[in-house]
Amino acid sequence: MSNDEPEYLKAIRRTREQQKQAGAKAAPAAGAKAPSPAEREALRWAKEVGGKEIRVANSLTGAKVAILVQPITPFGKPPVSLEGLASREALAERVKTAQGAGENVVGTFELTTGRPLTFEIQEGKVVFSAGPPRQIMKAESPERMIRRAAKQAEILAKTRKVDDRDRGGGRGR
Repeated sequence: MSNDEPEYLKAIRRTREQQKQAGAKAAPAAGAKAPSPAEREALRWAKEVGGKEIRVANSLTGAKVAILVQPITPFGKPPVSLEGLASREALAERVKTAQGAGENVVGTFELTTGRPLTFEIQEGKVVFSAGPPRQIMKAESPERMIRRAAKQAEILAKTRKVDDRDRGGGRGR
């Protein structure tokens, strides 16, 4: 970089350097760990129970149980949030604090067994009972995904109409 350089070129160079540094910092966040099958199932359950608009807390990653809570407000419909907790004991405490803090507990879920939990308060203690297990989707192997995609491509190639094929003569639009 020479001192004869105009200020606007120096400013452009500084901006590019800052963008490169910001991009390097953002890259690890973009490559965050994908949710486990149990976490995906908990989210699917939460959407069935609490509606489509669910806020997922970062605490769900690695959690053993989850709670679905919605604040009680006099106006509007507040968002439902899905929070993860480490144990049933922590879940029992969270249920108690939610009721004391003016939150509606929409549901509870155990990620380790894939079962929704129902709770009752008996003599000041929170007692959980497990519901029927949900079918947790297993991760599909890449080889199987490729085989399935190839099979679908064959079917599409056979069933495609002649008019759907490359009518543009190979030039891009």
